[in-house]
Amino acid sequence: MSRKQPNRKKRPGSAKHYPRTARLNTLLHQIVAEHLERLDDDRLPFITVTGTEIDSDLNRCDVFISTFENDPDADEEILEILGEQRIRLQTAIARQAKLRKTPEVVVQFDPSVRAGAKIDAILAGLPQTAAPEPSDDQVEVIDDDRAEDNFVDDVTDEEE
Repeated sequence: MSRKQPNRKKRPGSAKHYPRTARLNTLLHQIVAEHLERLDDDRLPFITVTGTEIDSDLNRCDVFISTFENDPDADEEILEILGEQRIRLQTAIARQAKLRKTPEVVVQFDPSVRAGAKIDAILAGLPQTAAPEPSDDQVEVIDDDRAEDNFVDDVTDEEE
């Protein structure tokens, strides 16, 4: 005979409303950001972790970064240096996240940040034009009394 479990109500802020992968993404984002902050490598510029995406099977974690520089040659060097730090980063994740298996960390530049910078550069290169001022014949002045009369007529027509 099976025992029936008592009905337990979930709290409103329970994890059920916040999927596990989203919680892990937030946790891994914090761990990776703290680890990169502690790195003492003069070759690395200021790096911002813009996001993390972990697979549903927890095998791979994509870490998205951005820097102030927009130099493709420097990008390759930065990714190479971070590739050297990958094992230490995964060790930090394993120690702090307490997962059954530690996902493989893959660091890459955030494409949305690069696309936004490209759009900003294009917009900055466009000539500035002032919006034309409306002429007097384009501006329609509405008489408040006339507008109220029309509103009253519309309401009385609907009631009849």
